[in-house]
Amino acid sequence: MRNLTDIYVRLSDEDRDKRCAIDESESIQNQKSMLINYCIEQGWKIHNIYCDEDYSGADRNRPAFNQMLKDCEEGKVDIVLCKTQSRFSRDMEMIEKYIHGKFLEWNVRFVSIIDHADTNVAGNKKARQINGLINEWYLEDLSDNIRRTLHHKKIKGEYCCPYAPYGYKLNPEDKHKFIIDPPAAEVVKSIFEMYKQGMGYIRIAKALNEKQILPPGMYKELQGLNYRNPNAENVSSRQWRDSTIYYILRQEVYTGAIVQGKTTNISYKNKKRIKLPRSEWIVVPNMHEPIIDEELWNAVQDRLKNRQGNDKQFKSNTDEINPLRGIVFCKECGSGMWRMSYQCSKQRYKYYRCRTVKNSVGVCNNTHSIRQIDLEDLILKELHKMSETYFDENEIKLQKKRDSQNRLSTLQEEKRQIENKIAKLQNDSVQLYKDKLSGIVSDEQFKIFSDSFNSELSNYNERLELIEKECIGLSTEKKTTFSREMILEKYKNIDKLTFELVHELIDKVYVGALNLETKEREIDIHWKF
Repeated sequence: MRNLTDIYVRLSDEDRDKRCAIDESESIQNQKSMLINYCIEQGWKIHNIYCDEDYSGADRNRPAFNQMLKDCEEGKVDIVLCKTQSRFSRDMEMIEKYIHGKFLEWNVRFVSIIDHADTNVAGNKKARQINGLINEWYLEDLSDNIRRTLHHKKIKGEYCCPYAPYGYKLNPEDKHKFIIDPPAAEVVKSIFEMYKQGMGYIRIAKALNEKQILPPGMYKELQGLNYRNPNAENVSSRQWRDSTIYYILRQEVYTGAIVQGKTTNISYKNKKRIKLPRSEWIVVPNMHEPIIDEELWNAVQDRLKNRQGNDKQFKSNTDEINPLRGIVFCKECGSGMWRMSYQCSKQRYKYYRCRTVKNSVGVCNNTHSIRQIDLEDLILKELHKMSETYFDENEIKLQKKRDSQNRLSTLQEEKRQIENKIAKLQNDSVQLYKDKLSGIVSDEQFKIFSDSFNSELSNYNERLELIEKECIGLSTEKKTTFSREMILEKYKNIDKLTFELVHELIDKVYVGALNLETKEREIDIHWKF
């Protein structure tokens, strides 16, 4: 056997033993040394060493961790080795998915030294699951403590984010306070003044772009801050946009107030942010020098209230729900496409146009609009084509699906019977031990019976692991097939797109630039299934 091993090390706490930020902490070095020595002792060959520093054990987006999983899936390694199971993950769902699921499929053994987790040891699974629960409880308690601490800081007016809002810098003497950033503050003032004078979001964005003023994201990067714009590859992120102007004009921070708690995580395991109502925000006034005085702020807010609901770009028609709302993007620059309309012969025509083209000239070459009705027709044709293709194939594969379902039922019944036998063996083992203590069974008899029980238990556990591995494969196949079948069956004969249909089936639609010679354009539909 190859015994090719991936070593994985992780540390989430801030390291106090680093000499500089790029150094590895002493704890990471110690983990590596311990695991390398263990591989040498076992005669295992090291395939790679993966390290995630300053990442939580609940984080599913750890770069080294995900690269290691890719190695496992591609069959490049036989063993994953960690100091403890919690270094691999503190998320019970991840433990079950990979250590007790995918690793069995991929024929990968998981070993951790300190807590003796080893998927090759029969009867070790329950101990791994108990460790997983304890690690998850630790995370939950830690999350609650951090939330309470941050809430207390916010109530006192201490800023708790790593970057100051555009127009300010973090005070080097107190990272929880702001000082004015003069160049950016002047831009903020000009935005408020232009809006007060009657200019709209688009005209303001165009004016700033014509002056070649850097938008907030690029400005932060060029200030030397450890900041990376997640949309940096999109051309539109290098330009001022109407949505940025919309956002800045509503930020109370420019009056000297600290405003926090606008959003919250769903839970410590789910990083998705949800918006909170205004009544739950934490607003502490007079915490730093204002950029916008009270008179200008009130004038702008009054104008925003008066025109609120009249801005076409931020309003949906009350008599119609746009089925493509929020899913149409420019294939050339990555920007969202803006739905607009015009009146002609008592009829209103709707079309989509790249927002970058509207806000800036010469940045994106996707300058021609596309009619909404044409885009809807194309999506309908693709949906009908997919339905016809799938259901033809479905007839051919019907018997195979039935066989898979029957096999899954058989395996589940066998699993139930084995679990009952294991429970009986465990009860018999407990009774045997009691008989030994009572003197009914001698030490020699106890050893013979105990060895027999352990051997039988080991065989049952091995069979259970094989059953679980096969069931996972069959269930995954069944879930994917049924999900696709039910969705396509639901919308098999539709002749008009609806909001519900589109957002159940489609993630994004990318519209490319129009080829002036062929009068055609590339349109990519990213389906959700």
